[in-house]
Amino acid sequence: MSFVTSLQIGQLSTIPPKQRSFDKIQKYVHNKYSLPKEVFDGGFILEKIDGPLSTGSLVLVDTDIDSNPNVTFNYFQHPQDLRRCVYGIKTIEKILKTNHFTNLTANGAGYPMETLLNMSISANINLIPKHTNDTTSLEQFCRDTVTTIWHYHGGCHVGKVVDQHYRVIGISGLRVIDGSTLFSSPGTNPQATVLMMGRYRTKTIVLV
Repeated sequence: MSFVTSLQIGQLSTIPPKQRSFDKIQKYVHNKYSLPKEVFDGGFILEKIDGPLSTGSLVLVDTDIDSNPNVTFNYFQHPQDLRRCVYGIKTIEKILKTNHFTNLTANGAGYPMETLLNMSISANINLIPKHTNDTTSLEQFCRDTVTTIWHYHGGCHVGKVVDQHYRVIGISGLRVIDGSTLFSSPGTNPQATVLMMGRYRTKTIVLV
């Protein structure tokens, strides 16, 4: 009997939606065993660009509910976002060189930054083709490893879809309380934020 761990399920994000299947994810995970064991024994430090200046677009291709929309992310369209990403990587490097982190490694000396960057690139966290100069150019590393993670929000804007009390505009007796009403992500798992919004802002909670 085969089991798929949460780590393996998380890798579904690297497979195009229409190609996802149990067999695909098993094959993908099997290939991952060639990665350095540190990738799975340890963890990743993620850098988050809060409030990026770059903007993209989302357009419906037709009226078929089974059709995927046409999405253009435009990551790093604004040069300031790329500068912020590079600054974040350099900050992480400084943190990893502190005694607090080097003491956690097996040899007590830590890994060279080039090795850590190569591990991240090998983990293949997105479908963007990788470049050979990722470990010499932090700008290229940022471009090749960028991804949007987990806590999507903002599709049900306050003042446009719901009012200040989260009542759906133009509909009686319906409120929306979930991540879609957030203008910006709280920066961590949003469950507590959404629960408190439901408790203190409304008497009726509708999760959509």
